[in-house]
Amino acid sequence: MISVNDIIQDTHTKINYRVLWLSENGETAFAINLDADDFPIQMMTADVSARLHDGSMAVIHDDPFARLIPEAEISEKNRVFRDNLWDNLKELFSLDNEPDIFGRKARGRLVDAASEKTGISKVTIYRQLKRYWKRGKNKNTLLPDSANKGGKGVRKKSGKKLGRPRKYGEEAGKFVDEQTEKIFEAAIGKYYHTRMEHTFKSAYEAMVREHFSKEIIGKDGKKRLELLPATEIPTIDQFRYWYAKRYSPEDSLRARKGAGIYDLEYRAVTGKSDTGLMGPGAKYQIDATVGDIYLVSQFNLADIIGRPILYFVIDAFSRMVTGMYVGLEGPSWTGSMMALANAASDKVRFCAEHGIEITEADWPCRHIPDVILGDRGEMEGKSVETLINSLGVRIENAPPYRADMKGIVEQYFHTVNATVTAFLPGHVKTDMSRRGGRDYRLDAKLDLRQFTKIIIECVLYHNNEHLLESFERDGDMIRDNIQSIPIKLWEWGIKNRSGLLRSFPEDIVKLCLLPAAKASVTTRGIRFKGIYYLCDLAIREGWFEKVRAKGGFRVDISYDPRDMARIYLRNAGDSPYEVCYLADWQEKYSEKYLDEIIYLHESEKQAKQGYSAKKLEARVNLSARVEEIVAEATEQAKQTPLPKSKTQRTGNIRANREAEKENLRREEAFRLSDGDALTEGQPDSASADNDEDLLYLDLIRKNAEERKHD
Repeated sequence: MISVNDIIQDTHTKINYRVLWLSENGETAFAINLDADDFPIQMMTADVSARLHDGSMAVIHDDPFARLIPEAEISEKNRVFRDNLWDNLKELFSLDNEPDIFGRKARGRLVDAASEKTGISKVTIYRQLKRYWKRGKNKNTLLPDSANKGGKGVRKKSGKKLGRPRKYGEEAGKFVDEQTEKIFEAAIGKYYHTRMEHTFKSAYEAMVREHFSKEIIGKDGKKRLELLPATEIPTIDQFRYWYAKRYSPEDSLRARKGAGIYDLEYRAVTGKSDTGLMGPGAKYQIDATVGDIYLVSQFNLADIIGRPILYFVIDAFSRMVTGMYVGLEGPSWTGSMMALANAASDKVRFCAEHGIEITEADWPCRHIPDVILGDRGEMEGKSVETLINSLGVRIENAPPYRADMKGIVEQYFHTVNATVTAFLPGHVKTDMSRRGGRDYRLDAKLDLRQFTKIIIECVLYHNNEHLLESFERDGDMIRDNIQSIPIKLWEWGIKNRSGLLRSFPEDIVKLCLLPAAKASVTTRGIRFKGIYYLCDLAIREGWFEKVRAKGGFRVDISYDPRDMARIYLRNAGDSPYEVCYLADWQEKYSEKYLDEIIYLHESEKQAKQGYSAKKLEARVNLSARVEEIVAEATEQAKQTPLPKSKTQRTGNIRANREAEKENLRREEAFRLSDGDALTEGQPDSASADNDEDLLYLDLIRKNAEERKHD
C-alpha cells in the first residue's frame, strides 16, 4: 500500500516520484518526478503495486526534502516571505482543487485566476506550485533556500430459553433456572453491588468469564478462555431483566451508595465528531486522562508511584486507535509528543518491545494525518509550529469546556476506565478518603510496563474485534456490507476514501516533535546545558581545531529532555540530522533527565558558593604566612654585610651555585642507622639465620672502614 507523500523509485531508471494524491476508490494516483522540471503524472495503483511486488519499483524511506526548520529559528525576513506567499497561494494549494489541478487545462485556468487575483506572475506561481508538490506539500516548502542553513546536496499508521425468538442471527441465551439465578446473585454481589463502580455490562462480562467459559490450550501452546456455546450462556438482556425484577431502584442505590457519586450522566450530543470526514487520516483526535489505577515502581515493588497518564490518538473516521502512550508525564506537550510519535511509528516493533507479537495487518497505522484535534494547553506554542510547518499538519484546538468536540477519544477513555482498569488491583475512586473508605492504593501490584502491556492488548482488541454499536454507517458502507469494526472501516476507507494519510520517516517525525535549541561548538566539544558532546561530523570536518584557530560558533540541535545521553545536530550536511554522543568524560550524565542535570549543576554551584568563605579564609592565611617568611628573610638580609659594588655581588653567581650545591648534597645525603640500631628490639631467642645476618653486617662495616683508611 502506498500513501500520499510516499517517495517511490523506478529501480531501473533511478527516477524518484512523490505521491501527491490517491483516488477515493484507490485505483488511480498522481505523482511528480522529483528529478525533472515536470508536472504531475497519473499512475494506476494496481500497476504500482505490481511493480513494487516484482521489485521494479521500491519505496524510498529517506526523504531528501525532510529538512527541519524550527519556527523560532526562521528569520523575520524569510518568515514574512513565506507567510505572504502562503496567504496569496493557499487557495491554489487547497485540497479542493485536487485532482483537477494535476491536469493541464484545469491547472492553467487556476493559475491564471491566481495570477490575476494576486499580481504574482504565472511563471513564479508555476515554480512555487512544483516546489510545493515536490517538497512534501507543507508551508515551509515556500521558504527560500537560504533559510535551509546551506545544507549540501539538498533535494530535501423447561431447559429452553423463554422469550421472543431472535429475528436475526443464531439463537442465543439459556433457560434461567434456580442455579443460574444463584450465579446472577453472586455476580451482582461480587461485581455490581460494590464500591468499585463497575458498569452493569462489566459485571455481566465478568460473570460470563467466571461461570460460562472454559480454559483450553491453543495451537501455540498458550492457555486461553473459550466461551460455552451461545445456547448455554444467558444474555445480558436476561441478566438485566432478572435484576430489574429482583431489585428496585431504591435497593440498587442503597447497595451502591458506598461508592460515592456514581456517574450516570451521559453527555447530550447534538452533532457528530466525524461529520464531513473524507476518510482515514482526515482527522486524528488526541487527548489525555489520568488512569483510575495506582501503580508500583518497576525498580522497587514496595514503592507506590501513583496513577499513570493515558494518551490516545484516534482516527475520527474509522475509530482506529492509531497511537498511544502510557507514562507519568502529566498532560503536557511531552506526553502528546510521545503519543503522536507512536502514531507514526512501526507498531510491530512497538508491540515486540512489550513482548506482544503482531503482524502489520493487526495495527497498520504509521502515518501523519491532515488534521489533529487536541487541547489548547498542549497543542499550542513553538513546538507545535515546527510540526505544522515541517510536516504540513493542521492543528485544531477544542474551545475551553468543550470536551464534547473530542467525543470519540473521550468515549474511549470512559471505556478503558470502566471496563479495563475497574478490574485491576489498585483501582480507586475519588471518594476513597470518605469515612469508612478503603485505601485502594495499598492494593497496587502492577508496574508501568505491565500496565502498558494491558493497554496495548485492549487497543488491539478495540481495533480488530470491537463492534461499534453506535457507529452510523453511510450508504456506501451498507452497500459493501462493511462491519463497524475499526480495522474493517480503516481498510474500507483506505480502499474507497483514501487520500489524506501521509507517510514520513519515523525519525523525522520524532525530530519534528523534539524541542529545538542552539548549542556552542568549543575546543572541548559541542556544549549544551553545560554538557559536552562529540559527533562524527564534527571530528571528520575538524570543527574543534577550527574553533581553536578562529573562535567558537553555534549550531542547531534538537534534544529529548528525558535522556540527555545524546542530542541531534539538525540538517547536518546531506542528512536531516547527526547524532551527538556524550564525551567520554561526561558519562555521569548518561540516562539522566534534563531536570536532574540542572538540579546537579545548581547543587554544585551552591556547594562552591558555600565553600567560597572557607577558600577566602585559607588564601588570606596563606598570604599571611608568605609575608612572615619574606619579612624574616628581609631582616636577615639587613644584618648581612654586602659587597660594595653590584659587580662583585653578581660576578660569582656560578661559583656560589656550585658551593651551595655541594653543601646541599652533604646536608641531604641519606644516612642509615648503624648495626646496633638495626638489632634493637630483636628477641633474645633469635634464630641462627639472624646471627648470620649480623655477622654479614659486621663484615660489611669492617670492609667499609678499611676502604676509608686506604
